Amino acid sequence: MYFLSRIWAELRAVFYTILLVLGSSSLYAKTPTFQDYPAKKYTGKNYPLKLNPYSQKYRTLFKEMSKQKPNFAGHYVMETVGCGGGCSFALAYNAKTGHSFMLPDTFADCYSEQKGFTQNDIVYQKDSRLVMAVGSRFGNQEICETVYYQVDSDRFKQISKQLR
Repeated sequence: MYFLSRIWAELRAVFYTILLVLGSSSLYAKTPTFQDYPAKKYTGKNYPLKLNPYSQKYRTLFKEMSKQKPNFAGHYVMETVGCGGGCSFALAYNAKTGHSFMLPDTFADCYSEQKGFTQNDIVYQKDSRLVMAVGSRFGNQEICETVYYQVDSDRFKQISKQLR
């Protein structure tokens, strides 16, 4: 019996140590920066636009985007679009392949009595694959986050988020 209780105590200690390490690593994780996700500049000709069932709804805007020079991640054209009062999302066109796609989330303005008003924003740079979006994603304007996405293979992948 002593042997089993000792093993159980050691297993609990290991479990709590792992929990502590995992919990603290997310608290102190480095905030992504645009410099952490560099992109090579594309100087070629824009490829003809390819729409999919999701991007078809915004075909007029995508057609205009396909005529522009890349302004995001080296070879993408990105546009922020309003979706009602205090709400926005982003569209992206790949100048190298013609593919069109969207940021997976919409972002609304945030407000709470403790923190006040925060306007939604979607920030990106010409020479970086990182997108930083600020706002409320799920309809509760009191929950405001900064969400970081990396563009890869014509998709936005969430890599980090922080509550504001």
